[in-house]
Amino acid sequence: MLKNCIIISVLFLSVFNTALWSESGVLSYLEGRVTLERSGSPQKPAEIGDTLVSGDTLYTDSKSFAEVELASGSTLSIKEGSVFNFGEIADNDSKSGKRGFFRVLLGNVSFKFKNLLREPEVGTPLAVLAVRGTDFTVYTAPDGASMTVVSDGLVEVSSGGQTVLLAADQGVEVAAGLGLGETFDARKGFVRYDAFVQQALERSDSDPVGSLNAIAEQFYEYAQDGKFFLDSWKTNYEEVQKTRSQIDLTREKKGDEAAAEIMQTIMKPLQLRSLDLNRTYRFNFISGLYLRRYVISSYYIRFRTKFLTDTGNPEWQKFLEAYKDVLDVYDNQLIPFLEDEDL
Repeated sequence: MLKNCIIISVLFLSVFNTALWSESGVLSYLEGRVTLERSGSPQKPAEIGDTLVSGDTLYTDSKSFAEVELASGSTLSIKEGSVFNFGEIADNDSKSGKRGFFRVLLGNVSFKFKNLLREPEVGTPLAVLAVRGTDFTVYTAPDGASMTVVSDGLVEVSSGGQTVLLAADQGVEVAAGLGLGETFDARKGFVRYDAFVQQALERSDSDPVGSLNAIAEQFYEYAQDGKFFLDSWKTNYEEVQKTRSQIDLTREKKGDEAAAEIMQTIMKPLQLRSLDLNRTYRFNFISGLYLRRYVISSYYIRFRTKFLTDTGNPEWQKFLEAYKDVLDVYDNQLIPFLEDEDL
C-alpha cells in the first residue's frame, strides 16, 4: 500500500540518539512573534528557555524566527511563516522505545546536526525525510509540496519507486501528482524559497480541482494504510495474548527454561512487530490529520475566497464535491482512530 505514497525517504529514517530526546529541545533564540501550542493547552507566546516536548508545535509569524537547541548541540532554525512540530514514534532500537520525529508542516526549517550517533526523522505533509546529511534545509509550500536542499552530507530521496541521492549543494522537489523531480543545483544563491512557493501556488490556482484531487489521493492512502496497519496490529496483539498464555502453561508444565525459549523465539519477535505496526499506523493517521489541517484546509479557504462572488461557478461546485469527499473520509476513517492528544 505504501508504495504509492509520495514519500521522501532520506536515510535519516533511522533513529535519534536517546539522550537527545530524553532532554527534548530548548528554545534558545527568537525574534518577532513566535507561538507555542502544546497538546491540551491553549496557545501561548513562546519564550526563550521554553522546553519543547513531544506534540509541541511552533508557529512563526512574518518577520519572525526561532532557534531550537538539542542536547547534542544540534540546532534547528525555524524561519518566518513556518509551522514546525515536535513528535515521536515507537522505535524498537531505542532504550526508551521511542524516537523523535520532526515535521515541517509549512515554511522552511534548517537542520544542523552535531555528534550524530543515529539519524533522526523529518516529515512534511507529503513526505518523510530520512537523512544521512548533517546540514540541510526542508521547505514546505502551502500546497504541501516540499523541497529538500543539502549543504553538507548525503540525503537519499525516494518517491513513487524512484530514488535520488543528494550530495552537498544539491536539491530536489516533491509535489502531489508530480512525484520526485529532477536534481538541481542548490549552491548558495541558486535556491529561492519565494519562487518555489509562487510556483506551487500557480500550480494549484491553475487547476483547483485537479490539485485538490492529487492531495486527496495521498490523504486517502494515509487513511487506508492507517486502517490496514491498525488491523494488522490488532491481529498481532491477539497472537501476543495467545503466546503469553502458552508461556504461562509451559512454565507450569516444563519449567522456566522452556518458557524462556518461547519468550525468546516467539514472543520477542511478536513484540517487536507490534511496535513496528503501532509506529506505522500512528504515522499514517497523524500524517492524514496534518495533511487535512495544514494543506487541504488552506486549499479550501483560498478557493472559497476566489469564488466568493461566483458560488455557482461549475469549477467551484466540483471543488466543493471533492472537498466534501475528503471531509467524509476524515470524519469516518481517520478521526475515530486518533487520540485526544493528537487533536
